[in-house]
Amino acid sequence: MGRTEPPKPALRLQQRVTCPHCWHSFAPYEILWVSQHPDLLGDPRLGQEAQFRFLPTRFTVEGDAIDARGLACQSVACPNCHLTVPRALLEMEPLFFSILGAPASGKSYFLASMTWQLRKSLPKYFSLSFGEADPAANLTLNGYEELLFLNSDPESLVALPKTDLQGDHLYDSVLYGEQLVIYPRPYMFGLRPLDGHPNIASMERLSRGLCLYDNAGEHFMPGADKVGSPVTRHLPLSRALFFLFDPTQDPDFRRACGNQSQDPQMAERARTYRQELILLEAADRVRRHSGLAQSARHSRPLIVIVTKYDAWRSLLGPERQQLDTKQVLRQGANGLCAIHLDEVEDVSREVRAVLMKYRREFVSAAEGFCQEVIYIPVSALGGPPTVDATTGQLCVRPGSIQPIWAEVPFIYALARWMQGLVPYVRRAHHGQPASTQSIAKSRRLDPEQV
Repeated sequence: MGRTEPPKPALRLQQRVTCPHCWHSFAPYEILWVSQHPDLLGDPRLGQEAQFRFLPTRFTVEGDAIDARGLACQSVACPNCHLTVPRALLEMEPLFFSILGAPASGKSYFLASMTWQLRKSLPKYFSLSFGEADPAANLTLNGYEELLFLNSDPESLVALPKTDLQGDHLYDSVLYGEQLVIYPRPYMFGLRPLDGHPNIASMERLSRGLCLYDNAGEHFMPGADKVGSPVTRHLPLSRALFFLFDPTQDPDFRRACGNQSQDPQMAERARTYRQELILLEAADRVRRHSGLAQSARHSRPLIVIVTKYDAWRSLLGPERQQLDTKQVLRQGANGLCAIHLDEVEDVSREVRAVLMKYRREFVSAAEGFCQEVIYIPVSALGGPPTVDATTGQLCVRPGSIQPIWAEVPFIYALARWMQGLVPYVRRAHHGQPASTQSIAKSRRLDPEQV
């Protein structure tokens, strides 16, 4: 008799799946499959060039659907918008993070630096896997990373393109009858504990399908959120909101820095944006789409990322002139780390004090919007850009990039609001309110036990 292979473990599917494109919630059995045979073209939602989507009746022994021409299919799609959904999201709970800010605030550079740093930091310090859930969806972001961090000519001058308001690489078009709707295409990653993680036994429960949304700043202008372009309706679903505040766009910050910064972005500009108005517009959309009262504050946290830290750090105290991620990590006995939340929050209070001095109305807008606000300084590049003498464009030299705290906002968010993934420590505070102590104890992992 032939050798019998052991049965494969059954997949544990989510009870409900949330589409990362249109945010429709559905049961796994409702999911559509994408036909594989090249003759099966034409989909009522996506057009004549798209492979047909269908609800299958036949399957292979491996569990893949079989299309009308007898080919096994690999990809699945949302039953509402028909856009493809990573199969990982059928097994892992989604984790939505939204990144917003004014035009030219540096969102693309921040995203590229953040994900590049997370690919290294999460496995090294926290035994967490951080990789693509859908490589096709991440092509643009991967291209940014390669241009900045894997460039074969580190002394060349390069620049990332501005985030478009529309385009095939960042948005998808879906036809509902006569109505064409444009959806943002999120960047999607899988986040899983690795061997050595203190909660590896709970890997299935803790693993997340991370969806990062990056919108052009113009999408947050009043009137930009339309039925045919609901590109910011992911905001109410996001576990945390990241708002990029750019001091180089603020005239009071530029005057305060004076001659202390050599960053060309500190020069006077033909146009800047009132960043508190963009935040207030985002707050209005969250309230409208989530049914939140105008006087109520959003229960989800807001992380204000004060970008281009290298250009304005002179406004902070001398002890904050050189930030390093290792300063907020505490290593345990087996080499893994915990993030020291109080250290990050100490910096947050100092950054808030600077914002209160030079742009008080922004702080008022932020803290009137969300119940909890954290202010974190970040430099995606670590230094000023270079003006290309030929084109006059602001560019960077890949070999000079040294990100500062680019990964800290994300790691902090995981530690604070995603229990069990990233260990954290706090100082012992005498007289701390009992409720705060109980929350800290329930989520904290001693780094000596990591």
